[in-house]
Amino acid sequence: MKAANLFLGIGAGMVLLGILALANPFTASLAVTTFVGILFLLGGVAQAWLTFRGIDAEHRMSHGVIALLNIVVGVWLLANPLSGTASLTFVVGALFLIMGAMRLIVGLRMPRHAMRPLLWFTGLASIVIGVVIFSDFQNVATTLLGVLLGVQLLLDGLGLLVLGLSGRGPRL
Repeated sequence: MKAANLFLGIGAGMVLLGILALANPFTASLAVTTFVGILFLLGGVAQAWLTFRGIDAEHRMSHGVIALLNIVVGVWLLANPLSGTASLTFVVGALFLIMGAMRLIVGLRMPRHAMRPLLWFTGLASIVIGVVIFSDFQNVATTLLGVLLGVQLLLDGLGLLVLGLSGRGPRL
């Protein structure tokens, strides 16, 4: 199979999944929370395995605590996906605010440079998104992750479609 056709197939699938996620962001948000919960659980089990293998006996206690925390968070997200979705949305909102502030600080400290206005713009945009998240948290908490997933899948899928079409060469 040619790489271009593979890109086209994967891209089309991602666009379809992105549209489905945007059509039902609540379900997509729960899917994101479930996926993150599985990742935490698997990471915790892997960390526990490393802890009991005994290779790094000096740090066994810290590895064990990290393993336990990962397993607890993973089980909690899987057992309570709705409250987990709200918690993850809170973290995402906080990240938007913090990263926006950091971009503004870097942009203000940067000497005159072509990137300076772009840093200000992206910093302000991130802060605005963070403020929007927290100003209507009750309504946003159950859909934000699904919307972000849908937009990401849609944009990545479109990118792969363009890559696949460009890899096919000119058609006459």
